[in-house]
Amino acid sequence: MKEKIFMIDLHHGDCISKMKSLTDKSVDLIVTDPPYLMDFQSGFRTATPQFDKIAGDLDGHDLIKQYFFECERILKDDTHIYSFCSWHHINFFKEQFEKYFTLSNILVWNKPGGGMGDLEGSYQPSHEFVLFGHKGRRHLTGKRTPDVIRHCRVTPSAMLHPTEKPVTLIEEFILASSKKGDIVFDGFMGAGSHGMAAVRNERGFIGCELHDTYFKIAEERIETASCTLENFFQ
Repeated sequence: MKEKIFMIDLHHGDCISKMKSLTDKSVDLIVTDPPYLMDFQSGFRTATPQFDKIAGDLDGHDLIKQYFFECERILKDDTHIYSFCSWHHINFFKEQFEKYFTLSNILVWNKPGGGMGDLEGSYQPSHEFVLFGHKGRRHLTGKRTPDVIRHCRVTPSAMLHPTEKPVTLIEEFILASSKKGDIVFDGFMGAGSHGMAAVRNERGFIGCELHDTYFKIAEERIETASCTLENFFQ
């Protein structure tokens, strides 16, 4: 029988309070999707249920400042961090990120199909940015890939959260920057894609979500992924 080597710790509430309870240098990798500070609302209202607004998405500048500070404290030396962001406030995110981490790349997630946006006054949005950084120095695992990553988004009919990221996209980052048994952290886990990606690849996961409905969704999805993997170990 194979041995299960990962842990799961899900926190329903404010991410900063949870992070403050973690010891220094206790996390092996951070892959995170914080609020974009743009009062985001999904444009796919006819295809999906009405999503609630994201807490802190418009006025969360102080939250982001404190968040990156705590990220640096809990992250071990010689590790990686990935943080999604939008072009709207990339200068602010980059400034806060570089206070604590060495920015190695700004990855571009090219998502075919894109979003709706301004149908007449602007180009169709079809990308998001990912700040990729080091705390110390760590090599990527596996084949070196381009910094423009073409990967389909979650289809509107399947979305469980307005800014949901594909599990398989998150898996690419986790596999490149961690090993089995490592602990992955995300303070804004939404519908739980980051946790699913970690657990499916035999990593531990610590995640936080403030919203009641999204926390329940994330908890169920991560538990399902965990049970599936546990059946493999039996």
